[in-house]
Amino acid sequence: MKTYLIMELKRLPRNKRVLIFSMLMPAVLLLVFGGLNKGQDLNGVDASAYIMVSLGVFGSMTSVMGRGGSIAVERGIGWNRQLRLTPLRPSRYVVIKVATSLLMAIPPLVVVYLIGALGLGVHLSAATWLLVFLGSWLGALPFAALGVVIGYVATPDSVQQISALLYMLLAAFGGLWVPIEVMPRLMRDIAELTPAYWVGQLARNPLFHGSLDARGLLVLLAWAVGLGFVALRRFRADTAKA
Repeated sequence: MKTYLIMELKRLPRNKRVLIFSMLMPAVLLLVFGGLNKGQDLNGVDASAYIMVSLGVFGSMTSVMGRGGSIAVERGIGWNRQLRLTPLRPSRYVVIKVATSLLMAIPPLVVVYLIGALGLGVHLSAATWLLVFLGSWLGALPFAALGVVIGYVATPDSVQQISALLYMLLAAFGGLWVPIEVMPRLMRDIAELTPAYWVGQLARNPLFHGSLDARGLLVLLAWAVGLGFVALRRFRADTAKA
């Protein structure tokens, strides 16, 4: 397990295309929409700060789900056949994939927060910055598991399109692009069924209440466990026929 973990850590920087996109797109959106709403108030919170946190979540979600592409490529070249010959347990494989994916969630968050603080003048206390970061980072957990699932469901030719469609839909219906408060009632009801809504609630709660949303954290952990179980089943099924 240690050897495989070290190998996965060394491979992370090779995912440059996914990483650059996950930093560039939310950064551009933040400069546009954050700039347009600079100085405005949203339920007692600076609108630029609200948009910054939401787009940071979108960037981290995009980055970790993008790992599905590398998994699909591994399957295509027969890497699973090699893993089948090692003593690595399927559960440890999934844990390592999810854990290393979480590291990829950090750069988009850092870039978006720097733009918010230096470019848009977002001012938060040190404690609020820390809680916002933790909420956004921990909230990437179910999406990291979802990336593993996508990697074992999609083919190398279709994985990027499937990932892109999913994170766009999740962001749109989860309230990461448009505040939940201005959505029609039906869309708000749909939003609450998505993990994107709950990670948004978790990450933005410190702006309003100075703490993480405990309910949101529990819901996201449930999503992570459920998707992790699906990822484990898909890995076992795929290696069984490899």
